[in-house]
Amino acid sequence: MKKNVLLLCGLVAVLLIVSPVQAKTEWEFDREIELDVKPIDTAVSADGSAVYILTKKNFFSPEYSIIVFSLLENTILDTIPLDKKFTGIGVAPRSNALLLTSSSDKNITIIKLSETTELPVDSSPVIGPMDARVTLTVFLDFQCPYCSREFPVIEQLLKQYPQDLRLVIKHFPLNSHKFAATAAIGALAAEKQGKYLDLSRELLKNFRTLDEAALVKLAGEVGLDLEKFQQDRADSSHQQQIQRDRQLARKAGVRGVPSLYINGSPVQDRSLQGMAAMVDAELKKK
Repeated sequence: MKKNVLLLCGLVAVLLIVSPVQAKTEWEFDREIELDVKPIDTAVSADGSAVYILTKKNFFSPEYSIIVFSLLENTILDTIPLDKKFTGIGVAPRSNALLLTSSSDKNITIIKLSETTELPVDSSPVIGPMDARVTLTVFLDFQCPYCSREFPVIEQLLKQYPQDLRLVIKHFPLNSHKFAATAAIGALAAEKQGKYLDLSRELLKNFRTLDEAALVKLAGEVGLDLEKFQQDRADSSHQQQIQRDRQLARKAGVRGVPSLYINGSPVQDRSLQGMAAMVDAELKKK
């Protein structure tokens, strides 16, 4: 009897392990993407935010293109013209590259994508010629050690391109840095006396010890009229400027500081050589 009970228990256990769990898939129509051209193939971006749609103008036309459709904004962002026939499209894993294939040849064409972000100057501090062909936009925090290290490299880059490069500074004080927002307001107040760069440079050098006393001391050392400096610090427009910078940073997807953009393209290589290569590439464009 005990053997039978044990045998029965074992059989039930096996059935529980082997029997598949019945799962139901719930679904509903989300949306339709209306196009003026015929879709041939599609691929989804690595982060799932966009669809790349390979299209042909019509049956007889040799004109092929890729439509970039934003799933987040539900709109067409851009169209990439193609100079030959393709029948398939894919996205390289963990990459910003598209892979194009054609049933009529043995080649794979790779298109490297680089997104640009619109970063208006607004009332942000500008260092360098206002009409410069290349703009380096930097989101920084005056208590950030990486910003302190990067800023001298940025200044070297400005010296290398005195006529063709301008620096636009956006303030993105992190919540973890308690004095960063106050330091940013101090730098903006110093701009009213033409000392923004001078004070910013000193704030970044002394990022470890910033507090109210250090801010006033550094302001005096760079030659600011301290009475006017204290009055200008109370101007509410500085706080509004920082808030606009924060909103722009979130819109651009900034997650840390320093974050650098050259003509709207994110800088991956923040070395002097890496940034100079990006500036040179921009200057070569028409």
